[in-house]
Amino acid sequence: MDTLIALYPVFKTLWVVWFLLMFLVMLVLVMRPSRRAAHARMAQLPLRDDM
Repeated sequence: MDTLIALYPVFKTLWVVWFLLMFLVMLVLVMRPSRRAAHARMAQLPLRDDM
């Protein structure tokens, strides 16, 4: 148990780094130029009257 308590600051830092990396990966995947057409189609969904 003392080992876990001693390693807590390291795990806390790694947790933040992990979330930052995941956020950056998601951001890159969403902002790719090849997804522009799909995002344009999704942006028009609330404006469509065919429902």
